[in-house]
Amino acid sequence: GNLQEVQALPGESVPVNIDISFDAQPGVEYFLNLKASLKNRDGLLEAGTELAAGQIVLPVSVALPAVNIAAMPAISTKESDNEVEVAGEGFSIIFDKTAGTISSFKKGETEFIKRGPEPNFWRAPIDNDFGNNLHQRSRIWREAGKERRVESVDVTKNSGISVKVAFAFNLVDNQDETIAKHNTAYTVFGSGDVVVENHFKMTKNNLPEIVRMGTNLIMPRQFDQMAWLGRGPHESYWDRKTGAFVGLYEGSVADQFWAYIRPQENGNKTDVRWMTIKDRAGNGIFFAGMPLLEVSAHHNLQEDLESMERTDGRQREGDQVVNRHINDVKPRNLTSVNVDYRQMGVGGDNSWGAWTHDQYRLTGKEYKYSFRMKGIGPEDSATELAKQKF
Repeated sequence: GNLQEVQALPGESVPVNIDISFDAQPGVEYFLNLKASLKNRDGLLEAGTELAAGQIVLPVSVALPAVNIAAMPAISTKESDNEVEVAGEGFSIIFDKTAGTISSFKKGETEFIKRGPEPNFWRAPIDNDFGNNLHQRSRIWREAGKERRVESVDVTKNSGISVKVAFAFNLVDNQDETIAKHNTAYTVFGSGDVVVENHFKMTKNNLPEIVRMGTNLIMPRQFDQMAWLGRGPHESYWDRKTGAFVGLYEGSVADQFWAYIRPQENGNKTDVRWMTIKDRAGNGIFFAGMPLLEVSAHHNLQEDLESMERTDGRQREGDQVVNRHINDVKPRNLTSVNVDYRQMGVGGDNSWGAWTHDQYRLTGKEYKYSFRMKGIGPEDSATELAKQKF
């Protein structure tokens, strides 16, 4: 609708009554989007030019009942020295006990995983990161997720209704010293849903801030279509997101890539309720935040976007620049998916030393976050799946 007769001078505020009535539905969020546009032409600006916009979350919600887990189809479990296989009606999941991750994730005969989920605490440094030396200051976290040590594996069966596979990791530095504990538990239900619970805790008090708290997994290249309910359509970050409204968006994974001149982190989405990564036939993985996530997807590995080129053009002795410019980055035969609790803000008060504001930095010593994932086909509705409460 249109609000035609709002009279307010600069700096003034006036009450406005918007007469809207609707019946709130369970599991549905409601937003009010507002835009201010010119009524008449003003110099070079045409009538209708948008001058400001905002989004308001309406305080309306109807709770969803929890899913009836006992009514789900039964699941079976096979365990060996190296693997745990969980199978149910139309799906199967294999856990690698040595690596502490998922080695196979199938719906029917369709395989969704090339490399299973693993903790990720890093991002490809952005220009501002170089300016404040974050790429050196927090470098201890760059390989921490890959250099994890599986300390224990615990398998708990719940009478054929669900199975929990819990991994406990030690995260180590380049001196092989433990710097943090990380636990990941996968609870598999008869519906094929998997609830992933992560718990991170530093074991030292003198460690630098974390760049990202999340999970990365690799899917085959044909899964190249992305849809999400969250902020968009363009990229957004913890401290750069109010201009990206919450909505339902979709497009190719390739279209989410933002070609900054120098390769760096890009394409992030914030306040995401759910995301799907699918092939063109509609097969893929559904991810849901518990409650919110940050997500991104690329046809590149994270290290492809790392350029150790100094932003002033000079090069440190010993640094080998692989991808100096964005056109040096070539797509790979894969889809890399980030499912994150959060990554630190991008800063930008200046690009030659200013740090990201404190409230947008991951300076805590302990974090917990959870999400749900499920293999889906063209018959599945992400909006309906998101309404299920686990």
